[in-house]
Amino acid sequence: MDQLTAKPQVLKQANLSMIRKTLKEKGSATRAEIAGATQISSTTVRSILSEMIENDEIESIGHDASSGGRKAERYRLRPDRYHGAVFCISGQELHSLLINACGEIQETFCLEVPDRNFEREMTSVLDDLTSRIEIRTIGIGVPGIVEGGSYWKKNLTDDKLYRVDIGERISEKYKIPVVLENNLNATTIGFVKCYQNQYPKEPSEGINMAYLHFSKGCVSAGFIAGGRIIRGNSNFAGELGLIPIEDGRTLDEWMADTLDDVQYTRLMAKIIYWVCGILNPQYIALAGEDLRKDCIGPISDTVFSYLSQPMMPEILYSSDVWMDFHHGMSLLTAGKMFEEVQLIKE
Repeated sequence: MDQLTAKPQVLKQANLSMIRKTLKEKGSATRAEIAGATQISSTTVRSILSEMIENDEIESIGHDASSGGRKAERYRLRPDRYHGAVFCISGQELHSLLINACGEIQETFCLEVPDRNFEREMTSVLDDLTSRIEIRTIGIGVPGIVEGGSYWKKNLTDDKLYRVDIGERISEKYKIPVVLENNLNATTIGFVKCYQNQYPKEPSEGINMAYLHFSKGCVSAGFIAGGRIIRGNSNFAGELGLIPIEDGRTLDEWMADTLDDVQYTRLMAKIIYWVCGILNPQYIALAGEDLRKDCIGPISDTVFSYLSQPMMPEILYSSDVWMDFHHGMSLLTAGKMFEEVQLIKE
């Protein structure tokens, strides 16, 4: 590793951030494992670990079996030392989650917000949480196109897009980093996490998946290619419902029509053909309150009859969109919890 120099206090903070992230990613680690993963000297690692124990930030979970020498002590983050606050917005609902440093959900409650003043409700929750515990990161999943600490949302009265600076204002008020993410992108990430937990032998790196969500008058998608969310040039990737298909009408307009099951199956298969031709995903997950679950079998059969085997994805069904949303935002929020200081070589 190239030698990096910085002011002692900055360097110490950067080393502390790397050690925290290593412990979080590994679950537990010995001093030698931390030194190997971070390229920080063993002496420095030992010194920082001692401080972290004194601050109740980590704990020892015992010693590894001896390999001939002294047994190595193993450490982990104290899961309840640091927390993140997560908010998931959809329709008039606001779901508030409290997570620990490992991204595990500890508390959940839901609010109906008829006037959709979500910022007011989030502020009320955060005022309470920050008075009791240390919140290191705030995550907000929003129904719109994310741009930095803001998002663009369609006005319900005139269909025009307007900007909501909710992330910027929350971060400025509490001086805490905010993770702002599109709701469907977060939901796609959460579904992948849940799927990999259910099938741990599936490869976790480089996954390719499309998550297609169907709600009243709205068809949207989240795409993961090579293990990464695809957002597109202006963060509009996945807005399938805006695509014109026939008679000058968009997909959203067609899906809002009264279709019989045969028409519905053909249209759904056509959507999957598009996605397969562009993304060639290994999996396609179908979800949403407007999805006709009884048609999933015929849809899969129709797709199978037209696509060649190398292009044919495995078609999955998500029964709990909120759970996917919760897990995705929890994962993203916990992932930013220890990104305080980084040293970048120019």
